[in-house]
Amino acid sequence: MRLHSDVVPRFHPRRIIPLGLLLLLVSIPILAQKPQSPEKAFERFYLPNGLEVIVIENHFVPIATIELAVRNGSFTEGQDYAGLSHLYEHMFFKANGDYSDSQDFMAKLNSLGILYNATTREEVVYYYFTLPVANLSKGVEIMANTVQTPRFDSVELEREREVVLGEFDRQESSPFFPFSRATDSALWGDNVVRKQPIGQRPVIKTATSQKMRTIQQKYYIPNNSLLIVAGDVDSASVYDLVKEHFSSWKRGPDPFAVNPPPQPKPLTEKKLVTVPIPGVDISQVQYEWHGPSVGIDNAATYAADVFIFILSQPQSRFQRKLVESGIAQGASISYYTQRYTGPISASATTTPDRTRQAMDALWNEIQAFDSPDYFTDDELETSKSILRVRALYESEETSDWVHTPSFWWSTTGLDYYIGYLDNLAKVTRADIQNYVRKYIKGKNYVLGVGTDPATLAKLNLKPAEVLR
Repeated sequence: MRLHSDVVPRFHPRRIIPLGLLLLLVSIPILAQKPQSPEKAFERFYLPNGLEVIVIENHFVPIATIELAVRNGSFTEGQDYAGLSHLYEHMFFKANGDYSDSQDFMAKLNSLGILYNATTREEVVYYYFTLPVANLSKGVEIMANTVQTPRFDSVELEREREVVLGEFDRQESSPFFPFSRATDSALWGDNVVRKQPIGQRPVIKTATSQKMRTIQQKYYIPNNSLLIVAGDVDSASVYDLVKEHFSSWKRGPDPFAVNPPPQPKPLTEKKLVTVPIPGVDISQVQYEWHGPSVGIDNAATYAADVFIFILSQPQSRFQRKLVESGIAQGASISYYTQRYTGPISASATTTPDRTRQAMDALWNEIQAFDSPDYFTDDELETSKSILRVRALYESEETSDWVHTPSFWWSTTGLDYYIGYLDNLAKVTRADIQNYVRKYIKGKNYVLGVGTDPATLAKLNLKPAEVLR
């Protein structure tokens, strides 16, 4: 059975683990034994056709997960393909070389106890099967056939196009969808479609079997893919299975060698975006910046992750000044690690009558981010410890954990992933201050304000007055 088809939002939330549980885990003495970190606990090999394979052994329960990750997603899409990587994801689980009817294909997956799913993100698309380990061999065979021999039947394509448009409808039904689209456009300019996995409705309607085939031939090649086999498995057996079923997959030209995706153009000015949102009784205030690109400024990505975790805790100054003060109902800061410029966002949700107050309070906090006393030494060290424990905790459920190496492999490569927790542990106050000064404080930004039309009219915001 398929769980759901997923297009991940721009700032993808991690699974929430109660802080009290994390603090308890940090204090458990067994951690002093320093078990192997999950980002290092795998075997890795390559097939001659360029397919990279990793094996993650977890022998607690007799199940396995097979995941195929492809460097595709909205970052590869120009105006003519906006949203088609996601549609391709839907077509993956349809008729193929072994199953001319998708219903037969579904029946086979169900008979093997396979739970299947997929996700389209900006810089990766991944597909996975979770199944009883007794059916691993057949699962690997089916995954190999599925990726190599899609049929892209026109009738099925038309049906799935409507399903994808239905997903678009659900996102569009949110009253804050226009706000998100408007701030996206201001932040990314000509590159905005490369930052929106859900795509553009008119483009989705243009989908054809030939466009699907173009995506397949360019990106769905072994030297642009990663295969993960995780769970109650052993590396030697997995190697034999993968070699048997994936060796025939033909290598293709590097899709990024001749026409690499462009980096978004830097923001050259401060921008104000105001969006009327009828029928709501809340206001959204959001500052956004271009953040570091992984692979170009890795040190800043580690500092960003630690800093955000500190500020996300209820006892942080950021939360106390904005939320405990009563100015905002909620406040957040985020950075999304990307090779092609990761966005930074600081936002507050408040009542319409406090919109201007929230704008000022949020701005004041931003100006203080690099202050030497903005957070304590204990907050810094505790956050780094909790981030490590969270990674250990989440890695216990292998069927979910496989998405983590898939994401890092596509965005920046497994070497970054292997050293991630060690580098987080090295982050200092000076590193965080450097990150803030390089990407946030004094830099060009987009200020978005979304609220009901009457409040916007009353605020009468003018760029010269609010863009500081």
